[in-house]
Amino acid sequence: MAEESKQRFVGRTEELKALNALYESQGFKMSVIYGRRRVGKTTLVNQFIDTVNCRFISFVCTEMNEEDLLKRMGDDVLDSIAPELEGRVKFESFDAIFDFIGRAADNERLVFVIDEYPYLSKACQYMNSLIQKYVDHCWKSTKLFLVLLGSMVSFMRDDVLGKDAPLHGRADLEFQLRPFDYIETAAFLPDYNFEDKAIVYGLTNGVAKYIEQFDGSLSLDENIRRLFFSRTAFFSEEQVKTIISGEKSNPAAYSAIITAIAGGKTRYNEIKTAANMSDISFCLNNLISTGIVERRKTPKAYYVIADSMVRFWFSYVNPGASLINLGRGAMYYDLKVKPLLHEYMGSVFEAMARHYVLKNSGTSVLPVFITDVFEYQNSIRTQDGTKNIELDILGKEGNDYALAGECKFRTEKFDKHDLDVFLEKLNYVPAHNLRIALFSLSGFTDYVVDFASEPSHNCQIIDIAGMFENKPVRQGP
Repeated sequence: MAEESKQRFVGRTEELKALNALYESQGFKMSVIYGRRRVGKTTLVNQFIDTVNCRFISFVCTEMNEEDLLKRMGDDVLDSIAPELEGRVKFESFDAIFDFIGRAADNERLVFVIDEYPYLSKACQYMNSLIQKYVDHCWKSTKLFLVLLGSMVSFMRDDVLGKDAPLHGRADLEFQLRPFDYIETAAFLPDYNFEDKAIVYGLTNGVAKYIEQFDGSLSLDENIRRLFFSRTAFFSEEQVKTIISGEKSNPAAYSAIITAIAGGKTRYNEIKTAANMSDISFCLNNLISTGIVERRKTPKAYYVIADSMVRFWFSYVNPGASLINLGRGAMYYDLKVKPLLHEYMGSVFEAMARHYVLKNSGTSVLPVFITDVFEYQNSIRTQDGTKNIELDILGKEGNDYALAGECKFRTEKFDKHDLDVFLEKLNYVPAHNLRIALFSLSGFTDYVVDFASEPSHNCQIIDIAGMFENKPVRQGP
């Protein structure tokens, strides 16, 4: 833990502020923080403990039986707050440990962290009810600050925080720690240019542990070759398949589902057939709950890989596995993957633009209030047949469409042809006076700049620098 806290801490200002405010309040307090693995939960709590500078106990649960967990927790408690009693005191039950902690917190603030709490709860099925008893009665008059952390998102939501769970309503602070957005990700690599920062975000999905693998003293290409396309790559087959299956059984089933989606099978029955499984609902729901897969609704529901790192690995790294294992991964990247990076980044850039819209709507940067933003797909019947309409961005204010946008992540500028195609699609959107937002990696031609400069067009254009600096290139009224 000491080694981890020495790492440079980036972001999480709002979460730290909430934890510190709760810590400064009086009496017993309880926090529940959950989120997918490697997103930075432990690092956040370590930083919080360093900030408040108090006595603390940090117990990390692992998958073991009740007896071993009891011994390990007892040893950690004594080592943390009563080392003089080591070898002289033995805890016979979790009640005895919790009583001991309660007495230690009678007159001073004491932080007690149970990391990966689901392991403890599953090994000791009475644990939720036991902690409920201590929260409601034994610890109520103490100064204990209890923190429960968990990576099993569905378990934390349903079995810890759910309305039928013993601990429901007991937490004074509860939140899901999510991956960093693209601006927060950029703070890890301050010397990279905006394009490279965006690509790092696309390759890591904003997950803290993944971003930390990138060495800012190396070029982007050097990092990609090292982390994805070498025999000693951090993002190895074993690593990625563990990420998608978590601690669940049958990792091959999760891999088959992801492989099917990465291969273009996006409808439920298509995925089931490609994965050669009779039922995919359980695995698919687990992938959705952890944020790896997303179910999107059009007239017919379809599924996409929401985790951009996983999508990159299955789409571009996995097909080159044989060459990577022969030590020819760098060549494979240079010849077969690098030329397609901009194409891969297309959907990532669209997600970045949607985030920009939500983050800046209703401000001077984007003076239209947007409550929801999404990718839009629809099929329209015309005299010439069926016309498929796809928009990168469609934003709503309440129930009404208020903004539409188009994104281009490429070396060429956003030009007149791009604009004309986009404007033609707007004829099929049931809305009037839509505000237009155009996003481009490489800027805009003079024609598009002039178009956006005309107030009646209600259009603003945002290049990659503007996305990171929260400002448009040109802005309508």
